[in-house]
Amino acid sequence: MSGERPRFLFFDGKIVPYADAKVHVLSTVFKYAAAIFEGIRAYHNEQTGQLYIFRLKEHLDRLQDSANIARIPLPYAADEIQDHLVRLIKKNELRQDVHIRISAYVSEDDGRLQSTGPIGLSMAAIPMGRYDALAPSEGLKVGVSAWRRLSDESMPPRVKSIANYQNSRLALLDALAAGFQDAILLDARGKVTEGPGYNIFIVRDGQVMTPPVTYGILEGVTRDTLIRLFSEAHGLTVMQREIDRTELYVADEVFFCGSGKEVTPIGSIDHRKVGTGGMGPLTEKIKETYFDVAKGKRQGYGGWLVPVY
Repeated sequence: MSGERPRFLFFDGKIVPYADAKVHVLSTVFKYAAAIFEGIRAYHNEQTGQLYIFRLKEHLDRLQDSANIARIPLPYAADEIQDHLVRLIKKNELRQDVHIRISAYVSEDDGRLQSTGPIGLSMAAIPMGRYDALAPSEGLKVGVSAWRRLSDESMPPRVKSIANYQNSRLALLDALAAGFQDAILLDARGKVTEGPGYNIFIVRDGQVMTPPVTYGILEGVTRDTLIRLFSEAHGLTVMQREIDRTELYVADEVFFCGSGKEVTPIGSIDHRKVGTGGMGPLTEKIKETYFDVAKGKRQGYGGWLVPVY
């Protein structure tokens, strides 16, 4: 995973040098967290030399859903955003795995809480290798957080807004302070929701399970990808149901998934080993399938890929 900064960003209609993409500290987005965003991956196929943006349409559809709920109207149509993004990647001459962030925000100077415009849009395409280059081979050491996942009644979790991530940040920082590498959040009833910014799956007796989208989770694009690939590539139906905390302790496999986290095994939860404590067999299979699809190495999924070059 690279810490390299891109030379150029897309900012309010133009491609500008990195240092020129600025928002005022008294703007509505800075004062009141009035912003929504998407995190997207693009993967480089070493054999063909092509760079594929993975499931961009679905990410832009979710961005539009977030915009509708948060009352932050997008300043560009989806096809315009795609065109600008491809131009940005080419301008940065990126031919490696990339992490993309698209943000829409209320940029009014000295903004008020109720401000609804003007709306700015920024995009960054950042060189970033696979997460498993950093993740431990034995799986993450994870703790269940004392912080509860926010609910749809107060801050809708299906909106990918920067305000929601304070909930995730508190859980993650507490987990790190306690000696864990990551966290799992429960809802107000004590049911499993997700990690701090990524969905969760468990495997028990050959059955793959994940919490449903009505249980305080982000409607993850990677989550949807894995549900479909489990069925189409491996003949397994993912059960979407509530999951108790103690089910985590008796699971054979548990893993996180997300655009940033990709497919990452969990080795222990609350100091209890999960399975063998390493990469489980179904986790390994779905991870391999996921990367084959995302890199354009598996037939039948061309509709999920936007080639850059």
